[in-house]
Amino acid sequence: MVMRISENMKFNTIVNNMFKSQDSYNKLSEKIGTMKKINRPSDDPIGMNKVLNLRESRASIKQYTRNIEGSESWLTITESRLTHAGNLLVKAREVAAAQSTATATVETRNFEADTMQQIMEELLVIANSKYGGRYLFSGTKTQEVPFSSSVTLAAETGVAVAADGNTFDGVAASGGDYTGSANKTYVVKIIDGGAIGAATYQISSEGGKADSWSATSIVPANGEIFLGDGMDMTFTAGSTDLATNDIFYVNAKTPGNYDGNDGELSIGIGEGTSFAYSISGEAAFTNKGGGNVDIFNILNKLKLALENNEPDVIASCIDDIEASSDQITKNISSCGTRMNRLEIAKSNLIDLDYNLAELISDTEDADMSEIITKLAMKETALQATYATASKIGSLTILDFLR
Repeated sequence: MVMRISENMKFNTIVNNMFKSQDSYNKLSEKIGTMKKINRPSDDPIGMNKVLNLRESRASIKQYTRNIEGSESWLTITESRLTHAGNLLVKAREVAAAQSTATATVETRNFEADTMQQIMEELLVIANSKYGGRYLFSGTKTQEVPFSSSVTLAAETGVAVAADGNTFDGVAASGGDYTGSANKTYVVKIIDGGAIGAATYQISSEGGKADSWSATSIVPANGEIFLGDGMDMTFTAGSTDLATNDIFYVNAKTPGNYDGNDGELSIGIGEGTSFAYSISGEAAFTNKGGGNVDIFNILNKLKLALENNEPDVIASCIDDIEASSDQITKNISSCGTRMNRLEIAKSNLIDLDYNLAELISDTEDADMSEIITKLAMKETALQATYATASKIGSLTILDFLR
């Protein structure tokens, strides 16, 4: 059977082809304007998915870089403060050396006792330094003043505190006598909610660090759980049971004037990589935790010896002050070591970001010479389509009667 091709069918075919050519021409023009061959998911779904994944990786790198830069700033300020503390200890050692000799007098020692008081006050200011609204040397208790001017004579078990957002409306009470050797924050986290005697929990003695949690246990029927180091926490039921992710914590303090803890602030600097960037005041200024010398105690001992005109005691302070300087120097070196680590991590991230940028460019950037060639060919085809369409549009009945 012979199929008749009408003029209307010819016209529709030419118009459809013309629209397709115009659409292709417009897409090529867009690619030239944006210089990208992928401007929307429909251009290349697989390629667009790859680009989005690469962009997400670059966004993570930018966040890690910001974390590194923030940590570098924190360590720079910490190093500066510790260096100033070291300079004060040099001055204290000079005073001790000069006033331990036979040429020193009661008057000179009394005068230097005032000097020691000024050194101690300045050292307290340094130890309580803040950066970005947070205390540098409080460990993880960055909103609490790390050092007080008064000294606590006995260990303290803090009050149990419920975290904001807890569901449990009963009472959590701490008890016992703290026997630990460093200031710590003990955290209790409810794993599976339920009534006392059924709910489960975990304990962290390091402020809730990821790798510091105990095995999961059931809250006893009497509500009493043992935190460790002589302390306990007792739950008393209310109208609402313990709920999953309810958190309670207790701050435990050793004798002395340090009110922070021995925790370190940490932040992500890479995929699955956490970095501790702070120096606790306990490690830098006390003889607990990571420290070996109670610097404030040594300086106070020297001050009292000067006031009491005790040359032998003054002389005995020289080695202690030297040990204090070594402790400060050790922590300054730790700052430098950590900053070197950050520099290496930052350099690696810069290289990785460059490589990801190249992969994105290879995937989505247009080959301009190729696109321009295709555009010229498409323009020629489009002009031919226009010419053909214009001839059909000019046909009349007279053309068919010839």
